[in-house]
Amino acid sequence: MPLNIVQVRECLRSYNFDSLFVNELGWERYKTPHEVSVDDQTYILSPVAEKRGLAVFACSVSGDSPFPDYATRRKIDRHVAKFFREHLIIYVDKARGIQIWQWVKREPGRPAACREHTYYHEQSGEALVQKLRSLVFTLEEEEDLSIVDVASRTRAAFDVEHITKRFYDRFKTEHGAFLKFLKGIPDEELQRWYASVMLNRLM
Repeated sequence: MPLNIVQVRECLRSYNFDSLFVNELGWERYKTPHEVSVDDQTYILSPVAEKRGLAVFACSVSGDSPFPDYATRRKIDRHVAKFFREHLIIYVDKARGIQIWQWVKREPGRPAACREHTYYHEQSGEALVQKLRSLVFTLEEEEDLSIVDVASRTRAAFDVEHITKRFYDRFKTEHGAFLKFLKGIPDEELQRWYASVMLNRLM
């Protein structure tokens, strides 16, 4: 199933994570919400989707609770890991201007390693869209798909090293330069999509 980049970006901007995962990435609906209390603050974990036991949650604050800082996010993750070892948490702020996508790498005999990707509403989200490509599942894959496969794909998407960050920084620079040469495409979203496709083919 080819990824609809325009629709994916729209889902990110509108915080429509259910549609993103279920309609665009091929995941299943998940309906059980959870509440987490950390340092006398309550955080709501809204169910987004699941695939073979790997759950995705959107974490929002309740009442006057502040947006969770890094230390708090790690505590929330440890709570979620008690009932879902493999999971992904998307932290959202009240103003809907920022998303922090959190995945934690867990290996026997090693400390957990937190990987986070920050998405800002005014950005194109190119780096995040590239990660989401790894999380697309087709009907043809369903029969033999296991939690190991889903966890492996999620790890491939979010377990990035510094060299990958440098790659995306360079990609963003080249992408911007390529956009300046495009003519005859009036829609801005289509321009970004076309530039991304051409750069991917060149690489």
